[in-house]
Amino acid sequence: MPTDFASVHAHLENAQAALRGSDPQTQRLREVIGSLIDDVLKAQYSPVAQGDRVVAFPGAEKSEQTPSSRHG
Repeated sequence: MPTDFASVHAHLENAQAALRGSDPQTQRLREVIGSLIDDVLKAQYSPVAQGDRVVAFPGAEKSEQTPSSRHG
């Protein structure tokens, strides 16, 4: 199941808005949540990483080559 980045973003914005205090801890928490929001946006709009792992085709370990069709 893919991540619902829009939902994550909305929840983080709500959490940030709920931090209404002006004390240093609250300000720091708002900054941290802001950083998380930035990370969510980067993840949402970055291309999906494609693995560079090569999966061997079953039977590919044979050293002798055989035609794969009647036409080859």
